[in-house]
Amino acid sequence: MAICFWNTIEYVQTTLAPPPSTPNGLEGSLARPRRQSLLIGQRSLDVYNEVDQGPRFVVWIIGKFRNWGFLIAKHAWLAIAICILISTLSMVKIVLTRQANDITGYTPYGARAKDEYLEYQRFFSSSGLPIAAYLFIVAKDDGSMSRPDYLDETIQVLNFALNNITMYDSISGKNETFNQFCESFCQINEPVRQFYNGYQILSDGDENSRIKIRYPVSDMFGRQFSLQPNFFGVELFDQPHEKDDAAKLLDSVDGEPILELNATKLVDPVSRITNVKSVKMITLQFRAEHKPGWTESQVKNWEMSLVDIFEKRYNSKRLKIYAYSQSYVEEEMVRGGIIMIPYLVVGFTIMCFCSCILVMIRALYMHQENGYKIILAIMACLTPLLACATALALMFLCGIRFASILCVIPFLVLSIGVDSSYLMIHEWQRVTKHMRETPRKKDSVGHRMSEVMAEVGPAILISCLTNMFADFVGSFTSSPEITLLCTGNMLSMWFAFIYQMTFYAGLMSIVGGYEFGSDEVDKNRMEINIAENRVNIARHHRPLTRQPSKFHEATQPIISESLQKYTHLMTTPIVFVSICLVYILYLAFSVYGITQININLTAQKLFALDSPLLELDDLRIKYQVPHYSMATVFVNTPGKLEDPARLKRLNQFVREMESINGTWGEGWGELGTKYFIRDYDVFQQSFGSEDEEEDFSSDDDKPVSVHSDDKMTYREDELKYFLKWPEYDFWQGFVKVRNATNSTDPNDEELDRFFFTTGYHGDNLTVWTQRGEMLRAWRQVVDKYPDFGASVYHEDGVYLDLIDNMPTDTWQSVLGTLVCMALVCFVFLNNLFTVAIASLSVLSICAGILGILSWWHVDLDPITMAAMIISIGFSVDIPAHVSYHYYQASIQEGPMSPPSSRLANCLSSVAFPALQAALSTILCVCSLLFVNLYMAEVFVKTMVLCVVLCNLHGLLFLPAILILLDSIRWACRPKGAAAQRPKPNKTNSRQKQKAAKVQPEKSSVTDRPEV
Repeated sequence: MAICFWNTIEYVQTTLAPPPSTPNGLEGSLARPRRQSLLIGQRSLDVYNEVDQGPRFVVWIIGKFRNWGFLIAKHAWLAIAICILISTLSMVKIVLTRQANDITGYTPYGARAKDEYLEYQRFFSSSGLPIAAYLFIVAKDDGSMSRPDYLDETIQVLNFALNNITMYDSISGKNETFNQFCESFCQINEPVRQFYNGYQILSDGDENSRIKIRYPVSDMFGRQFSLQPNFFGVELFDQPHEKDDAAKLLDSVDGEPILELNATKLVDPVSRITNVKSVKMITLQFRAEHKPGWTESQVKNWEMSLVDIFEKRYNSKRLKIYAYSQSYVEEEMVRGGIIMIPYLVVGFTIMCFCSCILVMIRALYMHQENGYKIILAIMACLTPLLACATALALMFLCGIRFASILCVIPFLVLSIGVDSSYLMIHEWQRVTKHMRETPRKKDSVGHRMSEVMAEVGPAILISCLTNMFADFVGSFTSSPEITLLCTGNMLSMWFAFIYQMTFYAGLMSIVGGYEFGSDEVDKNRMEINIAENRVNIARHHRPLTRQPSKFHEATQPIISESLQKYTHLMTTPIVFVSICLVYILYLAFSVYGITQININLTAQKLFALDSPLLELDDLRIKYQVPHYSMATVFVNTPGKLEDPARLKRLNQFVREMESINGTWGEGWGELGTKYFIRDYDVFQQSFGSEDEEEDFSSDDDKPVSVHSDDKMTYREDELKYFLKWPEYDFWQGFVKVRNATNSTDPNDEELDRFFFTTGYHGDNLTVWTQRGEMLRAWRQVVDKYPDFGASVYHEDGVYLDLIDNMPTDTWQSVLGTLVCMALVCFVFLNNLFTVAIASLSVLSICAGILGILSWWHVDLDPITMAAMIISIGFSVDIPAHVSYHYYQASIQEGPMSPPSSRLANCLSSVAFPALQAALSTILCVCSLLFVNLYMAEVFVKTMVLCVVLCNLHGLLFLPAILILLDSIRWACRPKGAAAQRPKPNKTNSRQKQKAAKVQPEKSSVTDRPEV
């Protein structure tokens, strides 16, 4: 936040340091009436007689900015034309660039979940992007989906999706439906269809013992199928006489009391058909491997067609359908970024209105109001946006993707970068005022612009560097999306500085030329009036000046009295001691909040708040996660399973995965596992010999049981027959085979890799941290079997890894940014006291931001951390200004000077600019409140907190602490120290005055000794 500094208000001249009379002329360099509230600047060195004593680097920087002022005034139109041309081309590039989001973009660098997700993609996307879409169906009346009418319509939805949504195959030249192009997971939704068929048969009164409709496993004519992957939010009938494993594991939720009549339970007729009393949500899955005749865009279009038909166009009186796919997630993330863009116009309008009012108030105060100030005020808001467009276009030209999070950068650059324009406007008004009071023969637009550049250029550069270093540190931490955000913001800040020095400086030179010409006309008219004796000339020889504005005369007493009262109040012992105690409570409050902050991020936080995916996520957390959280385990190096020891170890691995339990819950065991080896064992028993086949066919009611782990066998040569058998062909999606390595037959195949799934349940799984504990338990088991090259995948794993990484990333980012801020301040200020105070203040502000956000129920995630890092970049300004001014006042006025005098000098330079900058920043950032997006909400809360805490530290906490330290030092002074207080040396004062070339009449510097 480059503080938009007002000049020291003139009431200070009359109340705090009344000026004596001085000579009227001044030759040489431009007289500088009072010290600007900048960290660095030509007048800062002149006032303190530091022209030859200041840091050489600072003196060199000031000289370069002075030369640049002459150059840009000479080539103003050329600079403006080049900037407009570049920014226009940049806007075209941005409009033509399509947004692209990475679902793992917020996963920390080096996180294990990234490797697990890549393994998941490698298995299913070996030949290209596969189809992976879901339909989640609930009842509109929030009732059970197991009712016959609702089941019937669900089957109609399934049939429509399988047979009516087509994809063009360029090889066959045909539009194919899902049933036509599906090869591996075609029967994944058959449990829903079979449950409905069995329900219909049993409801008609046909009591068939070969049909058992049960949860979690049903049986149809000897073929078992699991309902767990499709039925969620299941409530079972209370049947204590049945020793059903699922009934033991799964407790009813929202169960109704059982009515009794004459000690006999009322039996629901449905309970005679199935043990399922209620189903809240049914899930339909559509999976298909990529075919050679497809393109990725076709796959995404098919998934989006499913979304469009069932979520937007399908009308039903009974069902509410939610669609889900990775393509849909990416589209919603893109929409979340796009909806911010229209509100940029709102933010720009607010900033223009605010800028015009503030600039015109200042112009009225300085008696320089004209229409040109409106142009400068509006262009002050446009300049950061032009710079932002150039930075983003440069990134896209370099091949960096257009992530949705980049859409927040224009708001940040606008709210921060506009302050630099205020600096230039206010300094131009000061220079103009001085040139009117002390006319010079060599006055010109270039001379005035050189004075503006010499004074405000270093301050703008400091602000630019602090923001860039903060973003630089953030770009090397956290996650890819945050790297994009910080890199984009860093480049935008740099281009904002360039555009400030070229486009806006050129525009100011052109506008200043018109003002300069107007001043010349007024001067000539006044000289004519003097020649005609129409103007009374004062006895004292004074430069001809304009009369003070009425606005100036009306506001001067009010501002003067307000500052005097505030200074007096702050220096009252009970007040500054109380403020210090409040500050201690603030720190304790913040630190405790940090210890309680929740670490959480889901993809849903990246969607607009009106996205249907948010409703779907609530349903998933409520019905699916606590009842069936699935682990997908990929076994990449199964080895030779014909070896009994190897097969036994693999089975042991699966058993151990099934038996995992913890505070979060427990596994479903074998009931919730899909492991092809067990079905393969049944297949080998059934068709391994003619005798076994005859035995099996003699009794269809007795399906072959799975052997124990010790007795299981595996034959490589029969695997291809198993995968092609109609009853088991669905296992083709779970298994990848390759050509046999030690076989002469090219048709021989062997097992390459496979995956199995197993389910877990527990009420605590709705808690984010408990799911993280469950994922860690999975990984611990997987790590015990490194010889299988196993990897476990969880759908929320890319976000769950934040729990472990976020605290470390946060403190490292804050520390790195703090070091960079301290380095920049030390290079430009060369003052350890200021650097120490500013650094500690920034650390305190960071603690306050995190602590208060925790109490504000904002989670710690990459978005929050990025917002905080960006905020650190401009949080250093106000504390550095306050400490620097207070320290310089103590040196100038002596160690025994009263704190009230130092505070008055400090606040007269910092208070009003700080409040103005805070107002403009908050107004711009608050335009994001109109955006229904979590990301926007986090940035608003974080930046508003940062601005408020910066002002509280700079104008309340820090002054109180400095006054308290001075009071302690004064109380501990040696006896007689007051009598040894040095008296001002008049000779030295005059020498300083002469060296600084400042007219005492107009100087009235509030933070220098009285002349």
